[in-house]
Amino acid sequence: MREFDSNYADQFDDIEIIRRFRESLENGHPGYYDVSDFEEIIDYLLGEGDFDMAETALQHGLDIHPDALPLRFRFVQSLINRGDAISALEELGLFMHLDDQNPEVYLLKGTGHLILEEEDEAREAFENAVELTGDLDSDDILYHIGSSYITYGDQRTAIRYFERAFSQNPENEVVLYDLGYFWDQQGEPEKSIYYYNLYLDIDPFNASVWFNLGIAYNRTSNYAKALEAYDFTLVLSDSFFQALFNKANSLANLERYKEAIATYREYLKLDPDNDDAFCYMGECYLNMGRNKMALRFYQKAVTQNQINDVAWFSSGLIYWMERNYQESIGMINKAITIDGDNPDYWFTLGRVLAENNQEGEARAAFKRATALDPANSEMWIYFAEFLHSKGKVDDAIGILKKGNLHNKNSAVIKYHLAAYLLERNYESEAVGQLETALKLDFNLHKGLFEVFPNAAQNDSVWRLIKAYMPHK
Repeated sequence: MREFDSNYADQFDDIEIIRRFRESLENGHPGYYDVSDFEEIIDYLLGEGDFDMAETALQHGLDIHPDALPLRFRFVQSLINRGDAISALEELGLFMHLDDQNPEVYLLKGTGHLILEEEDEAREAFENAVELTGDLDSDDILYHIGSSYITYGDQRTAIRYFERAFSQNPENEVVLYDLGYFWDQQGEPEKSIYYYNLYLDIDPFNASVWFNLGIAYNRTSNYAKALEAYDFTLVLSDSFFQALFNKANSLANLERYKEAIATYREYLKLDPDNDDAFCYMGECYLNMGRNKMALRFYQKAVTQNQINDVAWFSSGLIYWMERNYQESIGMINKAITIDGDNPDYWFTLGRVLAENNQEGEARAAFKRATALDPANSEMWIYFAEFLHSKGKVDDAIGILKKGNLHNKNSAVIKYHLAAYLLERNYESEAVGQLETALKLDFNLHKGLFEVFPNAAQNDSVWRLIKAYMPHK
């Protein structure tokens, strides 16, 4: 039996006021309520997420009590929420005359200036709010300022205010949560992990925080800790099925493929139409060397979702490994139809076409791959080697020169280029490329002889190598 709660009567009164207010609107005869009643009605409705009804209550309140400062203050908040910063700042002028020591007024003023992109004025108003608050509740004010910057789209400044709030109150759970979340958003998962762990020191039973912590650990490639975090999430909330999916991913990253597959199967019982789960199961089987099973699950993925490009591409890889070139080309082309700007898809297509002796098509695929990812030196080198293998040395030189423009610090490209230039007896240009390569990375110089063994018979080559040989 529930014991009497001293707040229960007050809660009942609040609900009774809301019921009477709703009925009066339905009857078309809004009743009279004093200012404190309207405050309770508005706050209750906002807490319930009924923003339209809260706005209606505010307008009725102002009709009855047009000069009531608490209601006018809520009116300013409403203007801010609607993005009408100019009207809000005009209205705030009244409050500044009546009470220029109220930090919440400056908080709203700062938010209004942020909406208008008046950052200097916003910063001044916010700092006034902090100064007027003092140390007692400054963490709340600092947190609200940070939240304003989040709405404005400036996460970095928001984090600075959140960290100031943290310094004032290291046990403010809302501050700790947002620091964890937004440091992760900023691509700094180590800081995210730090704040999430501080949160869990205070409240170790928050499943959402454990889940987010798992994501942050995953970003640092600490898959064992990520797995631990997801396990805690599932212990605290067995309905948190996203944690089951992420747990399977962590197991796969730890190369515990059988356990990962079992966990994906468990997840699919809850979300049977998830094509990514089928796709990742296929990847697990592929890593286990069970290509037929892998292909089976990739096909399940595309049955669920015809535009799962990863599943089409992965199927193409399996067919390529089996030397079934036509099937491989067809699958990879389906992936490209879905994501035509993926350089890896084009590069792999080029390799399959090359092995299938489709020289023109392979050349076009390599050209597209290098255009999409010009900073990838491996693609330029492979493209050049392909042309070289077809006896088109000058074309290979041209490709490496283009790659060189996009990869000025790639010693490997320069060694290859020097080798092909020597093969064509362009010795002066070859020596120039070789010297640059030696300066960049002397230790890779043996690659020159692997590409063009006859370079070992060139005196100019040996003189350069000896000149740049590190002295012991």
